[in-house]
Amino acid sequence: MFKRVPVVCLLCICLFLAACGQGSSPQNDPEKMQLTIATMPSIDKVPLVIGMEKGFFAAHGLEVINQNFQSPGDRDAALSSGSLDGVMTDLVALAFYLEAGMNWKVTSLVQTGFAVLASPGSGIKHLSDIEPSHTYGISLNGLIEYVADQAGSAQKILLPPVSSRVEQLLADRIDLTVVPEPYGLMAVKNGATMVATDADLDIRAAVMIFSDEAISGKRDAISAFYAGYKDSLDYLQTADPGDYIDLVIEKGDFAAEIGEVLRNMVFDPLQMPQDEQFFAVIDWMRQNEELTGRYYFSFADIVEDSFFK
Repeated sequence: MFKRVPVVCLLCICLFLAACGQGSSPQNDPEKMQLTIATMPSIDKVPLVIGMEKGFFAAHGLEVINQNFQSPGDRDAALSSGSLDGVMTDLVALAFYLEAGMNWKVTSLVQTGFAVLASPGSGIKHLSDIEPSHTYGISLNGLIEYVADQAGSAQKILLPPVSSRVEQLLADRIDLTVVPEPYGLMAVKNGATMVATDADLDIRAAVMIFSDEAISGKRDAISAFYAGYKDSLDYLQTADPGDYIDLVIEKGDFAAEIGEVLRNMVFDPLQMPQDEQFFAVIDWMRQNEELTGRYYFSFADIVEDSFFK
């Protein structure tokens, strides 16, 4: 009996130490916050890529899962499935989502870039040169068409693929088009004329949206997202573009030409959209004969501005 006591004590000590070890095991740590964000390969995605690859989101305890889509249609199909927490999109698309009964709110602007381009042989150099007889090769019923209409009235030809628009423009088969960067810069290098940008037209309609479910159930995660996003913007304002361009191209599924855009890009601080911009978009949608929605939304009901104040 006396010989068994040390063995029993030893077993008790081992069990105690094992229990202590389990208490500090990563398996029992609180689950890391996580958000799934949908993007497309446009400029607004750059701070997201930087935040993921430089650890700015992780520093705030957040894991960001990025789902990159090549077309708005694929992105919107994923959005309707309920698998996404947030989406980088625009106010036109948001109005479609809301009209369809989806519950999403704007949480900030995101910075992107659109170029209004003229063909080499069109003779168009300025917005004032655009005439109704000119032809616009664009995608319809979205932000691209909205930008085109703000630039000037012309005949519209449906050309959804960006590559087709650039090809037709450079071949002088259309007079004008609107494309996201870096496609604008690529076209200019091949002979197109840069007529205006979305900034020239004072259009600030690219936005970050989160679902009502995420806003109510993942508030801490969204706050962490914006803390990391702000750190990314701070980094972009001071870093040498050469230190991150290759990383952005590789991880963001960008064309190499985006490097030239980023070298001249100044990223703005986080901001909320203005109600004037929202109502300008809504008025345009109501006047568009191809769109049948009512689009009666209160600006206050579709924004959530508490995450980065």
